[in-house]
Amino acid sequence: MFVGNMVTEAIPARVFALYKIVENKKSIPRNELQALMEPPEIYEGTSYFSAIFKTATELKLVENKDGIISLVDANKQLKNIDEFRKHVITVLPEFEESQFWKCSNIIVNLNERVYEYGAISDSNMLNLLSERTGETIKAPMIRGWRFWSQFLGFGCMNGFTFLPNAYVYCKNVISLLNLEKKTEYPIDVFMSKFMQYGKVILSEKTGDRNFNIAMSSALRELHDNGEIVLKFGSDQDMKWILYPSKELFNQPVSSIVYKGVKRE
Repeated sequence: MFVGNMVTEAIPARVFALYKIVENKKSIPRNELQALMEPPEIYEGTSYFSAIFKTATELKLVENKDGIISLVDANKQLKNIDEFRKHVITVLPEFEESQFWKCSNIIVNLNERVYEYGAISDSNMLNLLSERTGETIKAPMIRGWRFWSQFLGFGCMNGFTFLPNAYVYCKNVISLLNLEKKTEYPIDVFMSKFMQYGKVILSEKTGDRNFNIAMSSALRELHDNGEIVLKFGSDQDMKWILYPSKELFNQPVSSIVYKGVKRE
C-alpha cells in the first residue's frame, strides 16, 4: 500500500485487526495468523492476507522472522484505532517518494478543481494522476487510496467524491508536536513544526505561503472549536494566507496560539 502500488484489500481496519491479533498472541506462525484473519471454514474467495500483512510490515507494526510474526516494538502498544492513526502519521514521512504520498499531495492540492471530477476514480482523474506521478494509476489503486485518505483525515468522501477538509489529520499532527498550551507561535515557527508530519497535505510551493482548502478548513475548524487561536498582526511581516472563504476568520495568519486539541 505504501511501498509499490496502492491496493484495495489492505484497508485500515484490516491492518489494525492483524496488529491486534499479533499483539495478543505475542508471536504467531504466519500460517496461523492467516487462518485467524481468514478462517478456512467460513472464508471463500481470493485471499487478502498477503496485501494486509505487507502493509502492516511497511508501517513497522509487525515483523517476520523465520515465519514467526511478532510486533516490531512490543513496548509500544496501540490501544485503539485512534492511536493506530497517529502511528501511521508518524511513519508516513518515510514514504515521501511513494505512489500514495504523490497521489495524496496532488488530490488535496487541487482545491476547488477537485469538484470538476465526477469521482476520484474517473478516467480524467486517473489520467491527471498518471501524468503528474509518472506512473500508471488505475481505478483499484485510487479506491485503495480512498480508504486511507479518509482514515488519516485528509478530507471526507461522499461516495467517490473527495471533500477537502484536513481537520482530523491536522488535529492529530498537532497533538504529536508537543506544543505548549496557551503559547503563541509565530506562523513560520508553527509551520516549521507542522512540516515534521504534515508535509504530505501541503503544496510543494510552500514559499508562496498560501494554505490550500483542506488546510484552511482545518485551521478554521480548530479555531472555531477553541483548540487554537488564529491571529492576525498587521505589524508582522511573516503571514500565511487562508484559502478565501465566507467563514468568519479570513485574514492572513501571522501567529497561532495553541490551546489544546480535543480528544476524539
